[in-house]
Amino acid sequence: MMNDMNIGGVFIPSLLVAAIVALACTLLLVPIFSFSRLYRRLPFRPLIDFSIYIVTFFLLLQSLTALGIFA
Repeated sequence: MMNDMNIGGVFIPSLLVAAIVALACTLLLVPIFSFSRLYRRLPFRPLIDFSIYIVTFFLLLQSLTALGIFA
């Protein structure tokens, strides 16, 4: 169970750490998606990027919960 992370005496919420990891994964996924023709034809790409972030964050939380790390 991961409640808070202690980095140099500063407590950082685990949800914030998960959000930062999801952001890093999203920043890696968006250039990969940009090579597809379908992604280039989407009308409002910032909304799609935000949706990719939400899905990545959800999948990360699901996997951490299933592993028992995040409760």
